[in-house]
Amino acid sequence: MSTLQRYLRAFIGALRLTFSGQAIPAPPPPSPIHEWVRQYARLAHTALQTADSAGWDRAARLSRKVRIDGRDLSLETLLTTLKFHAAEEYPSLLRAGLSTRVLNTLYATNTNDHYWVTRILDLPDLPPSLHAALTTLESHLTSVPPPADPSA
Repeated sequence: MSTLQRYLRAFIGALRLTFSGQAIPAPPPPSPIHEWVRQYARLAHTALQTADSAGWDRAARLSRKVRIDGRDLSLETLLTTLKFHAAEEYPSLLRAGLSTRVLNTLYATNTNDHYWVTRILDLPDLPPSLHAALTTLESHLTSVPPPADPSA
């Protein structure tokens, strides 16, 4: 179905509701998991900003390596991947609906993200402000809410 056809169909549906005196139903309020994802995105962004303000710019983050699962990954790769998961990947999953498959994917990715943050926190020379931001992020990642209804 083309975009024009979808808009026309939506417009006709809205006209029918208007002429019949019905109101468009309000969308359901966001679930706790949606709010949790929004907070994760804010905390991941804050961690990157804190690294910059603590003197660990992109070049410094690229030179700092963290050993994860037998590979040396730069701090830049880890932090930007965490930010991507929070800002793009998790919301994309949630837009697909809260099915069991989506929730399992989200929880598995969250477990991996949490592991990465704990490995970053093991760096001996982390600036105190970045350590605090990552500790807050790590705490948030351990508190992912269960779904209210996995079939919703």
